[in-house]
Amino acid sequence: MTVRVTTLKGLGAGRYYVEQLPNYYLDAHEPRGRWVGIAAHELALSGELDDVDFLAIMDGLDPNRPDRQLGRAYGDESVRGFDVTCSAPKSVSVLFALGDDEVRQRVLGAHDRAVEALVGWIERHAHTRYRIGGEVAVVDADGIVAALIRQNTSRALDPQIHTHVVIPNRVKSPDGRWLALDARLIKRDQRTLSALYHAALRAELPRRLGVRWRTPENGIAEMADVPDAVLTEYSSRTNEIRHRIDTKLARFVANMDRDPPPRERWRLEREAVLDTRPGKEPNVNAAVLHAEWREQARMLGTTPGAIVAEAVGRVSPRRSLDPDETNTLIDRAVAAISERQSTWRPTELQRALAALLATALG
Repeated sequence: MTVRVTTLKGLGAGRYYVEQLPNYYLDAHEPRGRWVGIAAHELALSGELDDVDFLAIMDGLDPNRPDRQLGRAYGDESVRGFDVTCSAPKSVSVLFALGDDEVRQRVLGAHDRAVEALVGWIERHAHTRYRIGGEVAVVDADGIVAALIRQNTSRALDPQIHTHVVIPNRVKSPDGRWLALDARLIKRDQRTLSALYHAALRAELPRRLGVRWRTPENGIAEMADVPDAVLTEYSSRTNEIRHRIDTKLARFVANMDRDPPPRERWRLEREAVLDTRPGKEPNVNAAVLHAEWREQARMLGTTPGAIVAEAVGRVSPRRSLDPDETNTLIDRAVAAISERQSTWRPTELQRALAALLATALG
C-alpha cells in the first residue's frame, strides 16, 4: 500500500501539523494545507488552512466559537482524528523533480485530483453510530472535515509527492449532532483506499502528460518509460529500509531457526521503517534541492530533459470502456477476489475493480 492510515490520539494530536510539519523543509516551497469536505463548509472552513482553526477542530471545538464543543468533550487519550497519507509512485515524483515548471504543475495537478477523488469516496461512505430505540444504528454521516497537506519531498530529501489527509474525528450526523467518525471504513479498507488513489492517478496523468504505465501489481504501477535505475537513484530511504528488513529477517531466522509468520514479519518491517527514519533537515532551499536532483540524473549518464522527454507524450488515453470490456473487467475482479476469500464486502470488490482498470484510460 502507499495509502496508510494513522490514528491521531491524545492531547496535542494536531500540533505536529502546524508546528513541525511546516518546518519539515525550511524554504522548500511546500504549500500550506487547505480545507475540503461538506462538513468543512458547514463550519465555514474553506481555502487555505488556518492553524488556529485546525487546532480547534482537532480538539473537538467549533472554530467559529472556540467555547462550543462539537459533541462530547475529548479525554486525554481520545482519538482526535486520522491521517490518511497518499504517496505517489516514485516515477511520478521523479517526473516532478526533473520536469520544467509546466510538467511539475501537471504532475501535482494529477496527484491533487486523485487525492480529492479519494476524499470524495471517503465522504460518500463515511458513517457514524448512535442508538435509535435502544439499538446501535450505523448511519450515513452528512459529510466530513478534511485538511489536505501536500509535501513534495521525503525526510531523506528524495523527491516524494505525498499528501496528508487529516480527518478530524467529528462528522455531522443526520439528526444534527457532531459525533465520532466510524473509522472501520478507513482503518479496515486501507488497501481499497490505496487502489482507488492509484486508479485515479493512472487516469489523470495520461490525460495531462500522455504517460504510459507498467502492469499494476497489487493495484500499484510505475510509469513504463522511467528506467529502474532512475527509480533506484531517487529511493535512498526505500533502499535503506529494504537493507534493514533483510538484516532483521536474517537475524530472526538465525535465532529462531524458522521463517517469521506474517504478523511477526509485519512487526519486523515496521521496526525497520522506524529504525531508518531520519531526523528533519533544516534550512533546505528548494532551488538547491532541485539542482541536486538534476545532478543525480547526470551522474546516471543522462540528463533531466532526456528522462522527462522519454516519459511524456507517449499515449493518447481512451475515455471509456465498451460494454464487453466492462463485463470482462467485472468477471476478472470477481474471479480475483474469489481466489483469496469466500466472502467479501462491497469496498473489497471496489478495490479489486480499481486494481484491474485498464492503464490506458484517461
